[in-house]
Amino acid sequence: MPKSCCVVSCTSNVFKNPGLKFIPLPCQVKQAERRMLWLQAIKREAPDGALWDPKTPHTYVCGKHFITGSHVKEPLHPDFVPTIFPHRTVSDPNQKLNRYKHARKREQMSPLLKRKVAKTTAVSPDLPTILDEDHCPVDNDDADDVPGEMRESRNCLSSYSLEENDGKCRQMTGLSWTMFLSLFTFLNQFVKRQGYISLPPRDQLFITLIKLRQNPSFFFLSHVLKMPQTTVRQIFIRWLDLMYGKITFLVHWPDRECFSMIPPEMKAQFPRLTAIIDCFEIRTEYRGQRNKDRLDVIAIIYPFLEQNHTLTTRNGQQ
Repeated sequence: MPKSCCVVSCTSNVFKNPGLKFIPLPCQVKQAERRMLWLQAIKREAPDGALWDPKTPHTYVCGKHFITGSHVKEPLHPDFVPTIFPHRTVSDPNQKLNRYKHARKREQMSPLLKRKVAKTTAVSPDLPTILDEDHCPVDNDDADDVPGEMRESRNCLSSYSLEENDGKCRQMTGLSWTMFLSLFTFLNQFVKRQGYISLPPRDQLFITLIKLRQNPSFFFLSHVLKMPQTTVRQIFIRWLDLMYGKITFLVHWPDRECFSMIPPEMKAQFPRLTAIIDCFEIRTEYRGQRNKDRLDVIAIIYPFLEQNHTLTTRNGQQ
């Protein structure tokens, strides 16, 4: 069977378009996250109304739906996911590509820019060594690098500080680096630029996830980022609303069979309880004197799996 594009209303195939590239959907096993991003971008429905997810490996997307005419494996590249579709109006697709090129150029220049050794000039002993600042020679390349260094030193709480480091990224945001980039790539296409916010969109998502994971105060974030608290709050609320609107489909409730495993005590006290989201224990102490009432309390707070007396707390969802 000849290769043809799976996008709705696209009639490209290898016979009509011999020079056009046809890229297969990412593998469901090895590239499940990227595959989901592609399917979300294609927006094709299955017969039952769910998101279309073909089982055959011979499913292709033609190069017309990529800015450069083919896919790119770099997660930050705009062609990591197809973006050109009839159902999506894009003013100028090359703007995304230009922003990516500029970002890559800044990344290559910024890793603690190797400062050029200042050229020394011989000074006559008869001349004063103090020069007026208006007459000091300036290297234009170094002058251009100063704003970038200032931004880097100012935004020390940045996603670039832990790039390609899964361990640190998980500690800070709860996501692996690849997952973080995939999430940003998907959400970034829905972000509307705000001229008064100097923080890059990727770092906006980064501090939003840090707030959800670590819960630092808005005062702390505004102090580190050198931004007003109101701006930090607006960034957090804006990205929180965006994630709620665009990735709610990733939240899967447990099956009804799991509800039967909820402890009877929880069902009795909370009849509308549907799921236990989290559970944690707090160690407790008790006095040495023991009587019948105290033994009953000790028996309640003594766990089966640990050798310490604890209070168990469960967080549920109704």
